[in-house]
Amino acid sequence: MRLRVAFTEQAARIGRIATTALGAVFMASGCVSPPASVTMRVDPAALNDVRGIGEVRAEASDESERDGRTQVARDLVIDVGATSGRAALDKAADLLAARKWLIKAQNRPTIVLMESARWGEAYATLRPFNPAYFEDKPEVLEQLRKASAKEESLVYLSVYEGTI
Repeated sequence: MRLRVAFTEQAARIGRIATTALGAVFMASGCVSPPASVTMRVDPAALNDVRGIGEVRAEASDESERDGRTQVARDLVIDVGATSGRAALDKAADLLAARKWLIKAQNRPTIVLMESARWGEAYATLRPFNPAYFEDKPEVLEQLRKASAKEESLVYLSVYEGTI
């Protein structure tokens, strides 16, 4: 009986070693797929929340990739009816705060970072509008030209999902 128990334990140990070795061979040969890439997009309801603070004059997407994760941000230029860039930034932040967005960081009058308390990991970076932000996105500048928007009443928001 004792010989049988020892043999069973040794067989189990050999099985574990073989399984581990076989797994290592598969990993080294590339037979096992790497983890699927992840695309992070802000919830459409969160985007609608942001769009609701004024009149959207231009909009575009921006993608970035890091560590197998693709982050898709929505860049919005919204007319909030302000009289200056600083007033536009302050008004946009106040309007989002009324919609349960919380200020996480700020360096006014240039930037405010907000996080939604209702929409998971949704973040918005707010800045007074500056055409230089869109030098690589001529379609945004074209949308603004067609909209005949007053630059001083505009705020630029980048809305995205993820961690800050």
